[in-house]
Amino acid sequence: MSPKEHGLRGEPLGTGLVVHFMSVFFPINKNDILYCGLEKDEYLSVRDRIMQRNIRLTGRISVGIAVLGVLFIVINLVLRIDNYIPYLILMTGGLLLRILKPLIREEKRILSLCYCYAMILIVFAYGIVLSIQPSNAPHPSTSIVVFLALMPLTINDRPIRMGFIVLVATLTYLYFSYYVKSPEAFTTDILNTATFAILGLFLYLGISNRNVKEIFFGIQAAENEKFREEARVAENSNRAKSNFLANMSHEIRTPMNAIIGLNEMILRESPDAKIKQYALDIKGAGDTLLSIINDILDLSKIESGKMELVPVEYEISSVINDVVNMTMKKANDKGLDFHLYADPDIPSVLYGDEIRVRQVMLNIINNAIKYTEEGSVKINLSYDRDTTFLILRVADTGVGIRESDRERIFTSFQRLDESRNRKVEGTGLGLSITKQLVSLMHGQIVVESEYGKGSTFTAYMVQKVEDETPIGNYTERLEKAKFAAAEEYRPALVAPKARLLIVDDNEMNLQVIADLLQETKIRVTVALSGAECIERLKDRDYDMVLLDQMMPELSGTQTLKLIRDRGLAEHTPIVVLTADAIAGAKEAYIKEGFTDYLSKPVMYEELEETLRKYLDPSLLLSEEEAVALESAEAGGVAGVAGDSGDASADGDKPVILVISESSDKLKEAKTALSTAYKGVFVKNDEQAEKYLSEHEVAFVLRDAP
Repeated sequence: MSPKEHGLRGEPLGTGLVVHFMSVFFPINKNDILYCGLEKDEYLSVRDRIMQRNIRLTGRISVGIAVLGVLFIVINLVLRIDNYIPYLILMTGGLLLRILKPLIREEKRILSLCYCYAMILIVFAYGIVLSIQPSNAPHPSTSIVVFLALMPLTINDRPIRMGFIVLVATLTYLYFSYYVKSPEAFTTDILNTATFAILGLFLYLGISNRNVKEIFFGIQAAENEKFREEARVAENSNRAKSNFLANMSHEIRTPMNAIIGLNEMILRESPDAKIKQYALDIKGAGDTLLSIINDILDLSKIESGKMELVPVEYEISSVINDVVNMTMKKANDKGLDFHLYADPDIPSVLYGDEIRVRQVMLNIINNAIKYTEEGSVKINLSYDRDTTFLILRVADTGVGIRESDRERIFTSFQRLDESRNRKVEGTGLGLSITKQLVSLMHGQIVVESEYGKGSTFTAYMVQKVEDETPIGNYTERLEKAKFAAAEEYRPALVAPKARLLIVDDNEMNLQVIADLLQETKIRVTVALSGAECIERLKDRDYDMVLLDQMMPELSGTQTLKLIRDRGLAEHTPIVVLTADAIAGAKEAYIKEGFTDYLSKPVMYEELEETLRKYLDPSLLLSEEEAVALESAEAGGVAGVAGDSGDASADGDKPVILVISESSDKLKEAKTALSTAYKGVFVKNDEQAEKYLSEHEVAFVLRDAP
């Protein structure tokens, strides 16, 4: 900061020249002379304290001077020495200074300086008058000169100014000494004055520097202690807040898990479509609330310093698949183009905190989807072997970020452009947590954005390599899965009596596979861990198990070993379900003991082929039986799928038996029948006769040949 900014003038020209001249001949720092060893701004920051000290010290010394003057006057009276004038100067000057002290304020700097220097000038006047007394004229006044040299030590002020006053006082003393004293005494006074002036100067410099620095560092220490205390209070307050949020979040999770679990039972068991819709709304709100609770819990852990990374070996392709399953549907539901490119050269196995890597990827991608109403979300994932950075780049065509708001987007509970984004749900915690998680992984997030046109977030996360084998072309496989889904492929496999156990630690992955199998009528049971899988196999036999490989605690391979060691599912096909699609992966898993191999993302054709290959043929219905089963379910009556019952069990509606070899015509007939009839649909006369032998019908409709 410049002197002008301080509101102060610089040093006088004469002072600067003197200091420059001295620095040429003596190795003295300018600040040692001008500011008692401190920088100018440091000295200015404490000068008011120095002035306070000087005023207090002057007030106390003035009392001592007055008392000393009175004492010597008394001694002179007792000894009958006619030497009162110097002591009267001491007494009068000391009393005057003491009387004036209450009027002095350090903010009035000129008056305060005059007050402090008045004490020194009183002492100088005393010394000069004493030394030129007739009785002292023949003798050198060494003690007086010493006193004059040491007196300035009582005041902390700039040495230049103090030195100037001492020089004037000394020259005045020598002037009177020249005219009053003998030549021998005057010569001695000159030598004494020169000697003690030099000694006094250096002594003054040392003591003043020490005193001023003590004041300065004392102030600094007090301020530092104040800051430390404030920091401790803030830290304690922050820790208390974080602990409260953590405890609150934990306590809320318990009833929330119960609510979500019971709501899931309603979704599974309620026959009422309206009730199911209510339950779906509850599920959506519950998932949102649980996400907020998890964010608060993470933020609390980070702020309290309890967030620790748990590095493990993990397959990056498995993480990519989980992230795609959990984000692509959201993008598609909003009509956005969702593109993911994963560099085929990314190492297949990395070492880091898999859960936090997945969380960072989800937060950034979900944020892009959330703030994009039309256009696309493009994801690029790569790995830099030189820096060991796993690099995630997410570009969207969303609302963008103003230049002035970019510093705020990573601040907790901050949501930008509220008026424009008021319909967007969220707490503003996602990106804040993401930035701190990336920092924990020794990385950073870079944001590029153009307001109104979109944003690009790039996250760099340090992840070590455990297996250099490239992941291969995951992007190509993902595009094939998207294309297959777009074709609305209709399964030709129906196995309502088959039981399938699917094991995956990611609920979204389970949902994806369950949706693919919905029309097969296969009875699906899910497990979220290897341990849960083993418990399921203890309770019931299954016709096939799909077992995920990358799971916490027990991997798929470890779970398979425990299953075999405990004699469970001895004759049950166990197919590994993994995103590991590198060359030789299938052979490696079969060597581990798996029956077969399915790679993620799962495509229905491959899944159906695997089911046909390993399910007992007796569990698979023929096409005719499948149509009959569908007809029975749609019509609410028993069909030719092997069930029996009264045709009027669902009321008094008349039953129509429809016979056609064409599955399409049977479907058309089912659609055409009004709700006033119950339909039974068969493909040939044999099935029709079997049904008619046990039931009565109102009409029989036969397709024309």
